[in-house]
Amino acid sequence: MRCVNGDVKGFSLMKIDFGSITNYHADRGFGFVGRTFSNPNGKVFFHIKKIKKKHPELAQKLDNTEAFETVNFWYEIETTEKGEQVSKLWLNTDNIPQNYTDELSGLSQKVESIWKNVDSPKPSWLDLVTIELVGVDRKHELSVERDNLESQLRAAEEERRREAEALRQNEITRIGKEHKLTKPEADELEQLLAEMRPKKFTHSKQLSAYIVKHQLGYNYQHISGILKMRQAGREWDFHGGFPPRIYKIICEELDLDNQGTDAEPGEFTPYKDIYINKSRIMQ
Repeated sequence: MRCVNGDVKGFSLMKIDFGSITNYHADRGFGFVGRTFSNPNGKVFFHIKKIKKKHPELAQKLDNTEAFETVNFWYEIETTEKGEQVSKLWLNTDNIPQNYTDELSGLSQKVESIWKNVDSPKPSWLDLVTIELVGVDRKHELSVERDNLESQLRAAEEERRREAEALRQNEITRIGKEHKLTKPEADELEQLLAEMRPKKFTHSKQLSAYIVKHQLGYNYQHISGILKMRQAGREWDFHGGFPPRIYKIICEELDLDNQGTDAEPGEFTPYKDIYINKSRIMQ
């Protein structure tokens, strides 16, 4: 025993959805229809007898193994002890009885809100379902509204991008003047500092470890390169290193304490010079 508008042991409230048939087994007389409004990735079981009752022509097409992927319909979901299944179905909204007006009204409102939510991609089913619920004219109006909202969103994003770039250029200018750097050096240093600040390092040793681990030096051809290091009579090339003056600026800008090291930096060759020399040799 169950009640259409209320819960009874083992059963839940009826609800309406729309979807396309995802698969159908003609030899067994059942299949599954997709969902649109609730749990879009879900599927609902249906038996061919539900279709034969009011739509025999459609049932015949399915039984003749004709393509079912393009078949879609409105349906009422019944949740039973065996799971969700199609209780009733209609090929279009004109056939849905008046007692479902409130449910359809709620779906219409949901559809309109989806059109206006430009932060999310437009679902592939939206045009078809909108026409079914509110008609072609309203669908066109909603489409125009969405286009306008998307244009406004793009304009706002472009304005934020311009403002961010202006702030970045001001920071590059400041860094270049304060530390007597060339424009390319200041540009790369600003990028590096912007990446490092959120890390909230407190000591230069942490910064060095991070730069080495992620090979950040290779991203900055003007301020990074091969730095010769010496320690206890031993000498080696530190690839992706920064010259002392640049490293000092980084520590100052990030307010890092220097833990010190016995290794001493020597000659520095920026990557830009290495790449230029390689290019000349290849020519």
